[in-house]
Amino acid sequence: MNLWYVIQTKPKKEEEAKSYLSTKGVEVFNPLMENFLLRNGRMNKELKPLFPGYIFGKFELDQNYALVRWAKGVKKVLGFGEYPTPISEEVVEMIRERTDTHGIVRLKYHFEANDVIRIKTGPLKDLLGIFERWISDSERVRILLNLIGYQPVVEMHYSMIEKVA
Repeated sequence: MNLWYVIQTKPKKEEEAKSYLSTKGVEVFNPLMENFLLRNGRMNKELKPLFPGYIFGKFELDQNYALVRWAKGVKKVLGFGEYPTPISEEVVEMIRERTDTHGIVRLKYHFEANDVIRIKTGPLKDLLGIFERWISDSERVRILLNLIGYQPVVEMHYSMIEKVA
């Protein structure tokens, strides 16, 4: 019976292990997340593993353990002692339900009009403001900054702000 296992990969070799195991018929799941970085005044998006150094593999332990254990990019199959331990199908499905068609876990941001927010990064870091609205079909938001006697409207990427309690 095919069960899910957590496979530890060599550093930054998740994609190599996933690619190799997929060609050998092992079902592999490597959830990704978007990471936003501000570089040279531009917001750059990059994809990173949700669990760096780990992927999920579904295989028959008796038949495929050696194939998986010695695959390119694989360090070991997690378990207790030397014996690999399967994980629940529900755990993998719960993560899969939160991913899109490209395997990217989408975090839900629940900003609503008049929420008090704080800017997390960039030249306006630590300034407080009021969330005004999402800008149509983009990843940008419009906020009103709280400055002394003046509330300028600023548009920025949603990853740069966080809701204040």
